Amino acid sequence: MGMAVYNGKLYAGTLPFADVYRYDGGSKWTTTGRLDNTPDVRYRRAWSMAVFEGKLFCGVLPSGHVLSLEAGKSVTYDRALSSGWHHLAAIRKGNRLRLSIDGKRVAESSRFDPAAFNLSTEGPLKIGLGQHDFFNGEMKDVRIYRRALSRSEINDVRRAGR
Repeated sequence: MGMAVYNGKLYAGTLPFADVYRYDGGSKWTTTGRLDNTPDVRYRRAWSMAVFEGKLFCGVLPSGHVLSLEAGKSVTYDRALSSGWHHLAAIRKGNRLRLSIDGKRVAESSRFDPAAFNLSTEGPLKIGLGQHDFFNGEMKDVRIYRRALSRSEINDVRRAGR
């Protein structure tokens, strides 16, 4: 059955009911739900799992459906960057997250209610750490602003940093 790490937690699918559980440490597993309710079959499977664009996807049988789970909001660029220097800008403005690379917007989240999320700055800020890997390179001139910069301000910072 499918297994995947998503938002730092292990998720695992089951047979014969296509239930999905989240591992919460020690001996604690929490059910996230039954994903296939096909009637009159012996086996239902949470068959495969994958993480893409900030969501956990699960393919189930026998229905053949693919369902997704989103825990929090994120923006990702799920491709390798070419070698050399790149300028990355991550922006939260209102109810959207945006990611720009070398002055070009490459990702934008769906709308969300900021009040529904813990947006405090009390936890650690992790830059370059993903679900399955981490950034293996060098960073310079890392900046954090108290407001969302405009596109033209981001381009000014990018040009000044080269």
